[in-house]
Amino acid sequence: MGGALWDEEVSAVVVSFNTRELTLRCVECLFACGGVREVCVVDNASHDGTVEALEALAVPEGSRFVIRRLRENIGFGRANNLGFEEVRGGLIALVNSDAFVSPGAMEGLRAYLGSHPEVGVVGPRLLNADGSFQESRFPFPSPARAWAENTGIMALGKLAGIGGSKEAQRAGRVEWLGGACLMIRRKVLADTGGFDSAFFLYSEETDWQRRIQDAGWQIHWMPEFEVTHVGGGSGVGAGEAVRERFFEGVDRYFWKHHGKWGVVSLRCATALGAALRWGRELLKPGGVPGTPAWILRRQMTRALPWLAGGGLD
Repeated sequence: MGGALWDEEVSAVVVSFNTRELTLRCVECLFACGGVREVCVVDNASHDGTVEALEALAVPEGSRFVIRRLRENIGFGRANNLGFEEVRGGLIALVNSDAFVSPGAMEGLRAYLGSHPEVGVVGPRLLNADGSFQESRFPFPSPARAWAENTGIMALGKLAGIGGSKEAQRAGRVEWLGGACLMIRRKVLADTGGFDSAFFLYSEETDWQRRIQDAGWQIHWMPEFEVTHVGGGSGVGAGEAVRERFFEGVDRYFWKHHGKWGVVSLRCATALGAALRWGRELLKPGGVPGTPAWILRRQMTRALPWLAGGGLD
C-alpha cells in the first residue's frame, strides 16, 4: 500500500472475473455516487477485455483508481485481501462487480459508522434489477438450521407467518449480511485479518462476519441507503462446477465453526432434503430431478473435507 492512510475517506474494492460491462458500470456508479475517494479493481485473470476497458475509463479529478491484474483466478476472498492492501481509506467498501451504488449511499453508510463506534460493518438495502426488495440479512448457519430448512420445518414456519414481513423488519443489528455491498472499518480488517483465503468462493463473507462479531464488533443493516444487485453476474460459470464450489464453501464453514460432526450433520440434512425434492420432482409429469439428484449424489459420495486433504489453515 503506497502513501499515507486517509482516515475518514472511503475506498472501494471490486473483484472482477469476466464481467466487463458490469464492472465498468459498477466503477462508474462508485465514482458518481459521492463519498468514494478511491476505487481498486482486482481482476481475477479475466479474458473478456475487462482490464483493457477499465484502463480506458475516465476517472474524476482528485480520485484514485487502481487496477490490479492477476495471472490466475485466486478466488474471491484472496482477491479482496489483495485489494485491501492496495487502498488507503480508513473505511473500505466491499462491492460486488454486479452491484450498483445509488447516489448518497456511500456517504450515508460512512456517516452511520461515524456515529456508531460499536459497529464494524454496515450494509445497505439491496434491490433486484426490477427494483424489488432483495433479502441480504441472515442468521449464521448451524446444524439445527440445516435440518429445519431441509425437512420443511422452516417453510412451515414461514407459511404460519412466523418472523413477520421481511421488509417490515427495522434497521439495526443483524447476524450477517450478504457481501454484495458492505462498508468496513480498517480497524476491523486489522482485528480479523480479512477473508480466510482457504475459502475460494461462497461462505467466505459468512465466516468473516462471524469472526468480526467474535472480535467484539457489531454488524448493522441500514435500509435507508440502497444498492441494486443484479446477482448471478460473478462470471464464475454455471452448472456443476459452481454448485461444487458452493458446497465446498459450506463444508469448510461448518468444519471451521461446528467441527467434524457439524459437517456430518450438514451432509445428512442436505442429503435428506435433496432426496425429498427428488421424490417430488419424480411425481411431476415429465419431472427431471437434475439438481436434487446431483446434490444427493454429491453429499453421499464426496469425501469429507478432512479426508480430502483440505486443511483448516
